[in-house]
Amino acid sequence: MSGKNLETTDWEHRLNNLWAWRKWRHTTSGNCDERATYGVVLDGCAVTVRALCGIIGVKCYFEGETISQGQNRMQELFNCCNKVGKELVSKLPLENQRCLLEVLYLGNRAVAHPDDGGLDHKTGKEEMTVAINIVLDWLATNKSQWPALAKVPKEFLEHIK
Repeated sequence: MSGKNLETTDWEHRLNNLWAWRKWRHTTSGNCDERATYGVVLDGCAVTVRALCGIIGVKCYFEGETISQGQNRMQELFNCCNKVGKELVSKLPLENQRCLLEVLYLGNRAVAHPDDGGLDHKTGKEEMTVAINIVLDWLATNKSQWPALAKVPKEFLEHIK
């Protein structure tokens, strides 16, 4: 696992990004400003989930991949994970696997590799909430590996309900 050089403020910054989902997950319609803010928070959380998963060791490489819309979609997403990623993701219930993989795919296509196109993610309120809670669980369970993480306020690691 990486992240050894992160300071408490680094962790707080990333966890604060995820905190925004607590408010904005309820906004799916409304005026243009609200829809735009929802989209920015969705993308920002996806990229933050992707970054935190990378620190945990869950890395998925979607660059150059064309993910189908069919029955094999989840398996195609799963196949893009590294060995550690496959080990950790496979321990999750299937629906949680799907949610996390969709968020990681969005984080990849939204920012990391937009030239690949195919921003056909299936990430909405449920997927993002589940993915964030998975990452918060992984961080809370392993926070002894990152001494600076132990210093962040406890509410940053609380589930989104």
